Amino acid sequence: MLYRSIYCADQKKISGSYYTTIARCVRLCRHFPCSFFSSEDIDDYIAQGLIAREFAGFKTRRTKMYLFRKKDGSLEEAPQDFDPKEPDWSRMQEVQEVLFISKILVPQLKLVPKTMQGAEEKKSASTDSKGTKKDK
Repeated sequence: MLYRSIYCADQKKISGSYYTTIARCVRLCRHFPCSFFSSEDIDDYIAQGLIAREFAGFKTRRTKMYLFRKKDGSLEEAPQDFDPKEPDWSRMQEVQEVLFISKILVPQLKLVPKTMQGAEEKKSASTDSKGTKKDK
């Protein structure tokens, strides 16, 4: 269930009021998303246009992986028993290149309050020039 006002004891310490909005929660609370919000609630708030996901950069993960680039251009993960120092040449007939991956970049997203400009654009997109609602 979506709430416009949220009762939160942590916000009392920040603003002096027990009641807050989802935008203030996202912007100010270091505990967000807390146990009050489920992942479905977050998705619903995003669908309603109250908050948005924003790209926050990449996180680097270190790993060791081999990929085979085959002659037809497809990529395939090397088998677990693949040894680059002593490869099994019978399995390497269709392999053009062996790629070594040592780090993976994982995109990180953060939740931010939706700007008023974005909310106005969404509202104007759902109405025509005379101000009546469009049917979807």
